[in-house]
Amino acid sequence: MYVRETFPQIASNYIQNGQVRYEFRHYPLFSIHPQAELAAQATECAGEQGGFWEMHDELFNTQEEWSGSAAAGDTFKALAGDLGLDQPQFDACLDGGKYAEQVQADYAEGVGVGVSGTPGFRINGIGLSGAQPFAAFQKQIEYLLAGGIAPTLEVAADSYRSMGEADAPVVVTEFSDYQCTTCAELEHELIARYVDTGEVRFVFRHYPVAQIHPYAPQAAQAAVCAGEQDSYWEMHEKLFAGQNEWSGAADVPLDTFRGYAEEIGLEEDTFEACLTSEEAALSVQADVLAGESLGINATPTFLVNDLALRGGQSIGVIGQVIEYLAAGEQTPEIVPTDGNWRVVGDVQTARAAMLAFVDYARPESAEHALNVLPGLREQYIETGKLIYVLHPWLDSADGPGVEAAIAAECAAAQDRAWEMHDLLFENQAEWTVSGDLEDTLEGYATSLDLDGDQFAECMVSAAALTRAQGGTVVGAMIGVPMAPAYVFNNGQSLAGDSALEDFQAILDSMVGQ
Repeated sequence: MYVRETFPQIASNYIQNGQVRYEFRHYPLFSIHPQAELAAQATECAGEQGGFWEMHDELFNTQEEWSGSAAAGDTFKALAGDLGLDQPQFDACLDGGKYAEQVQADYAEGVGVGVSGTPGFRINGIGLSGAQPFAAFQKQIEYLLAGGIAPTLEVAADSYRSMGEADAPVVVTEFSDYQCTTCAELEHELIARYVDTGEVRFVFRHYPVAQIHPYAPQAAQAAVCAGEQDSYWEMHEKLFAGQNEWSGAADVPLDTFRGYAEEIGLEEDTFEACLTSEEAALSVQADVLAGESLGINATPTFLVNDLALRGGQSIGVIGQVIEYLAAGEQTPEIVPTDGNWRVVGDVQTARAAMLAFVDYARPESAEHALNVLPGLREQYIETGKLIYVLHPWLDSADGPGVEAAIAAECAAAQDRAWEMHDLLFENQAEWTVSGDLEDTLEGYATSLDLDGDQFAECMVSAAALTRAQGGTVVGAMIGVPMAPAYVFNNGQSLAGDSALEDFQAILDSMVGQ
């Protein structure tokens, strides 16, 4: 799509008239496209004879012919002959791997700037991923041609869009839209719980979704202009508080924004000149481009430090991520590789992987653990077909479900994790209403012959809580909105009280049964 449809438009609109210089870097995906590295070398060998782009085009035109072929090198040599290149020179170049190191260097450069797939682009430092339509490139190019600078992901603590202690252990960045109906409430809770307490520095980035919120870009510009007069947060609050007043207007509600500026006490002429200025529009667009470089496409989206949370998470889930990172923990592995008890199955033979996000206090999670998981073990896990990864889901820092998840982690420290897991779900109706949950859980530990003192000490440790919180962090990273939820490595998912048959239908298609 990109080579045949988008690139010709970029070339005719920008490259040929001298507005854009286009550079190509090699990023062969070795593991899934084994011939791509040699193809990249073929373009360089053609390039030393002035035929780089001709070979580039022919390789894409004949991709189905050589991709997956053990004789791909012969195809590349034949293409060189068709292009009229010096055949002995080209053959010697390709057979000798003359440009192998350069291809590897290009690949390393891509990894270094965050490229993880193809095609991947950097436009004056702005990232763009995937086979995007021409309009996506046009937006970034026009922004830069208009004088916009490459947006950064960092916002300084002294910026007018930053709120909270400069040295707070966690920075939460929200990409938001002033016409978003749920954004304000979530933001207020976040500020009250974590910013006002000094745990978080909060940064607001504009991400107006103009397709559905046509006045959001101008509202963002009004906030920028208020910020230029040191009144950003005052305008910010008014825009959200007055959302019902202006978002349904018949035309762009600039007079409403002017009224807010007057109420705040802004200098009228300065605000007016800024409100419809190209500079204010570019400032907003810089935020949008920064968000798009991270793959953001909806509001609100939060970054907790550098960790993007997907799927419209609740304040409870966001709080778990904040507390996990504030404790100094690193980004957890989606599939732990350190012998973690929550990973079961043979990683050498399994053809399917499944992430199970479970809330120990939810009846649906108990239904899965007691009536679905045993069937999965028998049919798929014990036969080497499935890797099953259990991730506890916490939507708060306390409560019976949290204590149960910690109990499983503490039992794991004495090699009885799955026994505790089963016991918790078998007795869910008892401990979720227990008047003395601590004694109840300690009783379960005793029944499993655990060291009581060690278990009790573990239950109140910060380390056990952060281990349990790690599951929620993984879920928030991949966009799981609530538990129970089950995510498969082919992109499919199930939720709630899905029956064994539902899992079988997905897994059988994955393992070839």
